[in-house]
Parts: sequence; C-alpha cells; structure tokens
Amino acid sequence: MSLALKHKQRVLEQGPAVAEVYTPTTALAGPANAQKHLALMTTALAEDCARLSDLNNMGERQRLKREELLPKYLDYVQRYRESGLNHPNPVLMQVLVWLFDTEQFEAGLELADFALQQGQTMPERFKRDVPTFVADAMIDWAEAEYDAKRSPEPYLSQLLARVDGEWPLFERIPARYHKLLGILAMDQKQWAQALVHFERATALYPGIGVKTRHEDATKALRRQQTT
Repeated sequence: MSLALKHKQRVLEQGPAVAEVYTPTTALAGPANAQKHLALMTTALAEDCARLSDLNNMGERQRLKREELLPKYLDYVQRYRESGLNHPNPVLMQVLVWLFDTEQFEAGLELADFALQQGQTMPERFKRDVPTFVADAMIDWAEAEYDAKRSPEPYLSQLLARVDGEWPLFERIPARYHKLLGILAMDQKQWAQALVHFERATALYPGIGVKTRHEDATKALRRQQTT
C-alpha cells in the first residue's frame, strides 16, 4: 500500500477531527500541523529518492524528476511558501536541487532566493551552502554549454553580480565566471571587455589560467586601436 493510501486509511480510522488536519487547506495552517505534514512529505521523499537511486540510467532519472517528482512536490513547496511559515524544510531543498538538475533555472533561482531569505540549508550530503551550490551548478552548466557550442547566456551574465560581490564564495568560483565571460567577449572580438574579465579572474584566483588569452586579447586590442 502506498504512503498516501496508508495515511488516508489512518485518517479515516481516527475520525473527522484528524482528517481536517491534513486537508490541503489546513495542512499548513499552523506550526503543529505543518510539522506533521512535513513528516509525511519527508517520508514520501525518502521513498522517491530511493526510487531514483535504483535507476542506473541518467536519462531515466531526469525523466522521473521532471515528469513525476517535481510536479508531485512543487505543490507542497508552493503552499509552504504561501503559508508564511519558516522552519527547516528538507523537502523544499530537495526540490531546489532537482530544479537545477533538470535545468529549470528560472524556477530554481527564484526558489534559491526564497531559501536564502529563510536561512534554509542544503541537504547534508552536499557539504555546501545555497550560494555555493547555485554558483557551482550554474558555472558547470555554462562551461558545458559553451563546450557544446551553445550560449550560456543570459544566466552567466545575470549571476555575475551575485557571485562576484553579493555572495561570499571561494574565489575560484567567480574567477570561472569572469574567465568564461572573457572568452565569450573574445569570440565577439570585444577585446577591451575580454581584458576586463581576464584581469578580474586573475585578481580573484591567479591560477585560473587566462594568461595566453589575456596576451592574445591585448595584441588584438592594440591592432584594433592602430587600425
């Protein structure tokens, strides 16, 4: 019997007073009800994470997250956000991870902002805070997109102010953003802009590896100015 059916049976056995606690409109009506509902959701989440772990095919995992699990848990997350409550919420944070896993970045970034406002923490296995998770996930994706000859914009530029200024991150992370933005500028023959990014990348993390590109952009800019 599924978790939902087991819960429904318990509710029916215990009478209408308990049934009212777990209706969609009252499940998050107060801290006590919310914690009971969160316990149910966390149990269901553990079962679904186990289902994911049993899948060896990455495509199947992505399909399950996108088509079944995210629709299942996003409704709860939205109701939690609208409730005005603020407590540690592992379900919300797992949904955040899945949104980035499935490249639903607009929804993921919006939820990340909400998680930061609430002071939520990443699932323990990540050993990172929310800004580091988001910044790492986005630059990994952006570099892969560029290698595949696809544009990583607009997300790369949109996140720059956060990763280099707003969020306290290990310096190599914002340096990677500046490096890739410098490479994109070189592709567009925007030599001066490329130099700005390469110099900032080097200042942040001297080992970022832009020396040759910096020299090439400098020479190209001189030729352009001479012409």
